[in-house]
Formats: sequence, structure tokens, C-alpha cells
Amino acid sequence: MRLIDSDKNNLYRKFLAQGSAREFKKTNWIVIEGLRQIEEALQASSKLEFLVFSDDVKGETILQRLRETSAELLDELDPDQKILLRSDLFLRLSSTKTPQGVLALMQPQRNTLKDIKPQNSLVLIDVQDPGNVGTLIRSADAFDIRQVIMLGATASPWSDKTLRAAMGSIFHLRVIEENDPMKALEELKAMEIELLALDLSGQDIRGLEQEKTYFALLLGNEGSGLPEEVLNAADRSIRIEMPGQAESLNVAMAGAIALYELSS
Repeated sequence: MRLIDSDKNNLYRKFLAQGSAREFKKTNWIVIEGLRQIEEALQASSKLEFLVFSDDVKGETILQRLRETSAELLDELDPDQKILLRSDLFLRLSSTKTPQGVLALMQPQRNTLKDIKPQNSLVLIDVQDPGNVGTLIRSADAFDIRQVIMLGATASPWSDKTLRAAMGSIFHLRVIEENDPMKALEELKAMEIELLALDLSGQDIRGLEQEKTYFALLLGNEGSGLPEEVLNAADRSIRIEMPGQAESLNVAMAGAIALYELSS
């Protein structure tokens, strides 16, 4: 196991730089904290690059647990991939208030349009807030939507903020990334998936009868909603009826309500 006890260490500095879109393009690394999320990521075919333990009681306890329950995982790693990190440096690297003593740097399993399957889907188009994206991924997981498609300028599903908001749900789903929204919608239509655009001008979602076996719920930008060309391409527009005085809902809340209605 490799010991790092200086903030001048080049590998440690590389660890600190992770989480930004720029660094992700360079390394394809994400930072996952906590044993449960690490195990879920590995089950989802993420590639483990480094396993990092803090050199305090928490780190020692979880390392001992891994030696007892997952010795094969530790054995698969080279000694230089297993890092013992000075506790104050670990705290700087961690994004949580109460670190569990272990984190991993991994390369996630990534998917493109060729990986789309005919099934119920959540489609995010230009949803820019990472917290909203992560919450929507979590909602999709909660309502058994196994495919989430990220289009246009949607925030990266692999950013630090998105991963925190998703709370591990991202590893339960097929996440597909594509820059061209219309190209993705064409693929969904070719699979006979009904495109349902959430828009204030749509029909009431309550009592909606689906016309096809599978649906794709389309959600747009926090401020401007779905582009006109997307609304025109959709099979139907739907809305959430709001009897109160609020003009609209946060996209993550609206998406969760719509997924509940469509999945019930």
C-alpha cells in the first residue's frame, strides 16, 4: 500500500483536481465515497483506478472490513493503487462533512446512442443544474425507470455535485449521453417509444392513457423549458395541474411527480 502524507505529492494534487468537467475529459475519473457506493459502482462495471483510505480509525476499520469480506477486491489491485492518505489530506479530498474513511477514483461505464434500449426512459434536455440532474436520476431509480438520456447542454451526470445528489442511483441505471437532442429523439421514435414532453401547455397528466408500450418523459431547461423543435417532435405534451398560485415547479420536483404519475 502506498502512503501519501504530503499535499505536495503529484498524485494527491491530481486527486484534488478531479470533479471538474475539464479534468474528467482528461482522466475519465470520478470520485466515489463510502463503501456501499464503491461496491455499487463496481457492480455496474466501473473500472477502479485507486482505492484511498484515511490513516485514522475510520480508514483502518473499513480496510480491515474489506480484508475480511472482500479480500479478492484488494488482491486485484496493484500495491500502488491502494493509497493510505494522511487524515487531514483525506478530509480535504472528501466532499462530505463526515467522511467514512474510504473513497475511490474510478472510470464509470459510459453509454452512447447505440446503447439505447426499448424501455421506459427519462430524457433531460439542457437541464443545467447538477443538483437537479442528480435528483432526477434518483427519482428515475425510485420509480423503476432504468434508462436516463442526457442531451444537449445537460450537466454532466459524472460531476461531483451530480453524483452526490444521485446518492448511488446512477449506478443502477443505463445513462446515455448525446449532444444532439433531435438525433436521440429520432432513435427513440424508431423504437416506438412514445415521447411525452412536460410543458405548461400540455394536457393534464392525470388519467393519461399511453398509446405505446414504452414512454420517454422529456424535461427541459430550468428557465426556458423544452426547445420548440423538441415540443414539435414529441408525440404529446403533458402538464401537471397546479390548483395553487405558484406558476411553476422546480424541474426536479416536476419530473418526480410526472414519473410517479406515469409509473403508477
